[in-house]
Amino acid sequence: MQEKLTRLVNISRATTLFSYFGLILFLSAWYLIIAPPPTANPYVIWAVQVLPLSLFLPVILKQDLRGHIWLCFFLSVYFMHAVVIAMSDHTSNWLALIETLLVALLFTGAMMFTRWRSKLNKLQQANQK
Repeated sequence: MQEKLTRLVNISRATTLFSYFGLILFLSAWYLIIAPPPTANPYVIWAVQVLPLSLFLPVILKQDLRGHIWLCFFLSVYFMHAVVIAMSDHTSNWLALIETLLVALLFTGAMMFTRWRSKLNKLQQANQK
């Protein structure tokens, strides 16, 4: 059981890292290279999108369970933003669809990491007693 949980934790951790850095790189490319906003400063839009997400970097690197839970709550803002643009008649709706997929993948990876890591920690504590 412990080996299976360890494998699941590693998979969910890899998914979280891949989608987290993928989302940051994708948002950077979207707002600075692919489709910068014509009427606003693209660096300000980029900063509003990427910097709050970057605050979770220490949490992800330390594998903090509560931090991953807060990341899941925080991702709802990105999900709502992406879905609204993806479903609108906006020129960047295909970019928003990619953002939606990355956010959903990050949410799922972080949520499952929290769940499986918590179970693994409890199992390891029970084995030590």
